[in-house]
Amino acid sequence: MKHFAKTMVAAALLVGAGSANAAIEKNGGGLNEAYLSAYDITTGKTFTLDTGVTYNDLVANVSNTNYSLNFDLSALTNWTSFITGANTSKIKYAVAVGNSVDFGAAITGNAPLAVTQSILFGIDVSSGIENHAIDINSRVANVTSQNLSTLALDSDSAGTGQHANAASVWGTWIQDPQANYGDAVGFQLGVLDQNTGDNIASTFVGQWKLAGNSLTFTAPPVASVPLPAAVWMFGAGLMGVLRLNRRKSLAV
Repeated sequence: MKHFAKTMVAAALLVGAGSANAAIEKNGGGLNEAYLSAYDITTGKTFTLDTGVTYNDLVANVSNTNYSLNFDLSALTNWTSFITGANTSKIKYAVAVGNSVDFGAAITGNAPLAVTQSILFGIDVSSGIENHAIDINSRVANVTSQNLSTLALDSDSAGTGQHANAASVWGTWIQDPQANYGDAVGFQLGVLDQNTGDNIASTFVGQWKLAGNSLTFTAPPVASVPLPAAVWMFGAGLMGVLRLNRRKSLAV
């Protein structure tokens, strides 16, 4: 499994930071930025956050091993309005970014997509994510000059950023990208070959966690590399020789 490896603290990328060219749906391609969508079914509120991390960023760092993000939400008015009075046991969230130009997507969800389901990382999912991003962007005046957060109500006009049902927001497909508030959820990246449609990259690259007043991303720990069988055999043989020599010395 490939892992992220570039350490990055992203609290400075929060709403109002004034970062240029920031938009969760900028051009339908690799400059689209990953966003958090959190929903409380009891209040009918949806909170969204532009992370400032682009699809291209994710692809560029997929083989790294020490990548982390930390977003402090406590100073955001939209977050305060969302979490106040919310039933945290009913909050669902997802993190996603779509790239319909390059036929790819990065999405939360602990169920890995098999190669036979690779098309789900194509136009269906990436366009679904982009369309939701456009809805979110519609709530702000200038979406290309700042990272943003939004707050939408179920009672607001349709298509203005509501989280709604995950299947309808991110396309009709097998995987549910949602996690429960307080739980970590896997984040996987999919890239398809534009000519053949073959899945050329599909891997879990870390975990997102929405808990307390923060959103964090951590790369999975580097898996220990098992020793080759020959090494174990050599070790076992060496121990056997040492035992035999010890017995001989005792006999003498």
